[in-house]
Amino acid sequence: MITLRHEKIIVAGMSGSLRILHVSDVHFSKRTSHENNMQVTGEILDICKAHSGMLDAICVTGDLISRESGAETFSDAVALMQGLKAYSPKVFYSMGNHEMDYSQKMRFAFLRHLSRKEITVLDNAVVCYEGVHFAGLTLPQTVYKNPDGNYSDLRNIDRKLVTKCLGTCPEKPCILLAHSPIGFEAYQEWGADLVLSGHVHGGIVRFGEVGLFSPERKFFPKYTKGIYMQKGCTMQVSAGIGKLRFCNPSELILMELYGIPREEGIYAT
Repeated sequence: MITLRHEKIIVAGMSGSLRILHVSDVHFSKRTSHENNMQVTGEILDICKAHSGMLDAICVTGDLISRESGAETFSDAVALMQGLKAYSPKVFYSMGNHEMDYSQKMRFAFLRHLSRKEITVLDNAVVCYEGVHFAGLTLPQTVYKNPDGNYSDLRNIDRKLVTKCLGTCPEKPCILLAHSPIGFEAYQEWGADLVLSGHVHGGIVRFGEVGLFSPERKFFPKYTKGIYMQKGCTMQVSAGIGKLRFCNPSELILMELYGIPREEGIYAT
């Protein structure tokens, strides 16, 4: 069962307010049956329907599909995204590490399908919507896993890498869709006001507020689920929907963003 978490976040420099639904780590794959994928789609769209007419945007922050997916899985994922578009005037999508495991040809074909459904694909790209810049960061695969498949000495996420991918931070306010939360310090240094991440699946197993394990095979990762703050930047990390988990329910996050003058900073309640 998918839960809905509510967050109120104040964004410095934003005028007015925005209501955004954050979706992450759905992980449709050939290991999940079409029937299961449709059940998950139904649960997600039921939550959207309950907030019909109230959503300004939906942000999907990667790993919509798993690396072992096939054509039917791609179709299920596109159907979900098309369904989301029915409940929001804007749907943004950025990629995660699983999408990056596909060949460039397959990945681009998948992104073309989404674009034809009027999904705004943010592949190291920035767009302005409702007076806010939305940036989608596509990190290189070496941030997540080495070419030989091991996880030791992975490439560090720093401001230089973020700038190489996205260029300099656009005019504020800026919301960054970044699949991995590990680079939070770099995202803050780059200039993001709000970061939307997932990837860690809440730590897979949770003990209260503590997550046990990360996809990088690290125990007790720093960022797993919830709100994190640093020097004028807030990061919202979703525990995601798919994959094995324990004491760690699948979730969507409904965010209400409110603007204040920039000198007053940014914080969440």
